[in-house]
Amino acid sequence: MVITGISNEKVRFLRSLKDAAVRRETGCFLVEGANSVKDIPANADVLSLYIKESKQDAFREITDRFSCEKIILSDELFDRVSDTVTPIGVAAVVRKPKRTDISEVSASKVIILDHVSDAGNVGAILRTAVAAGYEEAVFLGGADPYSPKAVRASMSAIFKVRPIFCENNSFLCSKFISLYDIIILDMQGEDIFRCLPQERYALVVGNEAHGVSEDIAALGRKVSIPMQSMESLNAAVSAGIAMYVLGRK
Repeated sequence: MVITGISNEKVRFLRSLKDAAVRRETGCFLVEGANSVKDIPANADVLSLYIKESKQDAFREITDRFSCEKIILSDELFDRVSDTVTPIGVAAVVRKPKRTDISEVSASKVIILDHVSDAGNVGAILRTAVAAGYEEAVFLGGADPYSPKAVRASMSAIFKVRPIFCENNSFLCSKFISLYDIIILDMQGEDIFRCLPQERYALVVGNEAHGVSEDIAALGRKVSIPMQSMESLNAAVSAGIAMYVLGRK
């Protein structure tokens, strides 16, 4: 059956996942686009697929991987409820993995996002982090990495890095001071190309407008990226450069 009405219960649920509160309550998030859905790992808990009527055959190879419920929407309805400007025609509802406590952090290098507010930056940072060999990302507030925009920007990295959410900065301080060399991106810091990280280190990326929180800034050493004729770089770009420069050491 092809669904054509926007008031349909399944369509309402799909649309509701754009809301952060709904994602928290249901424990679900949306993955949209052929490449993103194709890259969903086999161990992910995919609850349902939404497919554009005219794209059923085109995406058959992708959708046949999943044994979940498959919901067909008319072309007009799919375009209307999609979160993208140019809808591709397939989306998946996925259950979030079990929440990891900050005390379980164990990787030798960690990326910390301190109130990074733009979902696109969050996704881009995760994408680069995975490429640079990071396995864990700690979130101190900021944009939800499970928002549709962040998931798209991560290009499946959301499935390849373990997200850890910390609401208590004081606990983070006690945890990381004892275990990690904390390296903070700051325009007033030392030249990052002179920075030699210890074996276990945590790279902190701050808010786009306000930088790193005061209590976090007091924990470690600050590093900066040398620039010519520019005062700053985009948060995701800065994080990407820093991850690779530190990795070379």
